[in-house]
Amino acid sequence: MGMIKSFLAWIFGNKWKFALMFLSAGVFIVLLFPFDDLGDLVSTQVSQVTHNQVFVQFDRLSMSAFPLPGVDLNGVYLEARGLPPLKADELIVRPAITSLLTQKPAGSVTAHGFMKGDLFASLQAAGKSENGVERQKIMIQAKRLSLAELREALQMPVSLKGQLNFDTQMTADLSFTEQPDAEIEIKIDKFELPTSNVQTAMGPITLPELKLSSVELKGHLAGGKLQIENGQIGKSGDEVRGTVKGSLDLQIRNMGNGIGPVIGGYNFEINLDMKKSFQDRAALFLSFVDQFKTPTAEGSHYGFKLSALNSMVPPNISALR
Repeated sequence: MGMIKSFLAWIFGNKWKFALMFLSAGVFIVLLFPFDDLGDLVSTQVSQVTHNQVFVQFDRLSMSAFPLPGVDLNGVYLEARGLPPLKADELIVRPAITSLLTQKPAGSVTAHGFMKGDLFASLQAAGKSENGVERQKIMIQAKRLSLAELREALQMPVSLKGQLNFDTQMTADLSFTEQPDAEIEIKIDKFELPTSNVQTAMGPITLPELKLSSVELKGHLAGGKLQIENGQIGKSGDEVRGTVKGSLDLQIRNMGNGIGPVIGGYNFEINLDMKKSFQDRAALFLSFVDQFKTPTAEGSHYGFKLSALNSMVPPNISALR
């Protein structure tokens, strides 16, 4: 017992020396350690751990301690199976301390310069479902993402311009064996759609040029169905403005080569006010709903219901009741 007391007294008497030692080690790790030389090692380890499903490269790696410990990567390029290549000017990864202790994923990721905007995502445990499946609480916020870059990454058939803001709170298991529960808010500013041709269930259709101040959608996803509670299209002064609400069968599935959406049937109620300038430009496109229009001072009002059992068949267009 006397030896233990003497040892503790010696440690306490030299506490400032120990503090200086740990501080010096911390400074060396954060400031002096050649993290940039770890690029190839990190890329190799990530590839091995993910069984060649994820490949990542970066220009510079550094450690940060404030406000939480984390890793900062600059000039990031990432490829993952089932996803298009992704780039970011800066990627900040902050794992939660609990994840290190429990070996369960938790923490946050911030990406600056991702599709010319910013992206923030966080992950934390949310308990088990009624079927005993481990679930996570996922939050994703995107600000000012370029629609043009998003369209290119997803290889969409039409050109788009604008800035996308996205906010979702989701509870889901990471394997998506069960359908997630999520609140979703989407806002697009300065939306632009140039004249383009697209293939639909009714055959090729020419979409007229369309510019909108904003598009806003708010909805809830549960049980594989997305319920659009509030949809605002355009604002006063735009050639087109109105509302949309309804539901869409939307399941998130693990398809083996990646996680992706599966779209099914839908049922939408649409109310639109269009100026004559847009009507003249979109006469052929609007011929499908001409029977549901009523004249207004600036053009026409269109009110109709759009529905289908799945996305592969032509929609049924009917009058609102």
